[in-house]
Amino acid sequence: MTAQHEDPHEDPRRDQDPEHGLDEVLLQARPVRIAIWAGIASALMLTASIVIGLLLRGTNTGVHFGTYDQFALIGTGVILSALIMTAARPRLRVTRDGMKVRNVLGETFFPWPVVHRIGFPQGHPWAQVVLAEDETHPLMAIQTMDRERALTALRRLRELHAQYAPEQVAAAQAQAQAQARRPLPPEPDRPLGRLEIIDRQKAAQRAGKSGKGRK
Repeated sequence: MTAQHEDPHEDPRRDQDPEHGLDEVLLQARPVRIAIWAGIASALMLTASIVIGLLLRGTNTGVHFGTYDQFALIGTGVILSALIMTAARPRLRVTRDGMKVRNVLGETFFPWPVVHRIGFPQGHPWAQVVLAEDETHPLMAIQTMDRERALTALRRLRELHAQYAPEQVAAAQAQAQAQARRPLPPEPDRPLGRLEIIDRQKAAQRAGKSGKGRK
């Protein structure tokens, strides 16, 4: 199949992935709100460390801070700022071959045949790539904080998954239907509470009295 090249300005979801040659990127997603908050926090941290480092001379107690201490403080601020910005690293790139997921640490490529479904459990901060045997991998590029943007990316990703991995989608739907039809397990035995014991004793007494009355 020949890749069709389009102007990236016409559709922001399409781009060329330099790491995969001519593979066309059908969808690209990044977290937005967390990146903004991380940028603000990182800038404040860096500014504070530089200002304090430059003003750090001495104290009323006679403690003197040298040039080395100033550079050490500023360097610590730079490192902390860089660590904060790792919250903006997550990225998702989808091609015809699969999806490339980059989280805070590391990057993983998932071919379509191994992707069972794309999940977003209620209460979770980000989506998940569900593999065989319900093994999951976090998809931090699609986060709850982004709301409509995240919902749009999730829908588009599921559409691409259904297009390029129809067998996996059908298997996931069949599994969900089978689980829905499965009867609920019996309630496990548990110790009776005090009120339940009293109710059962009274019911037994009433049954005994009614039996005697019939005789």
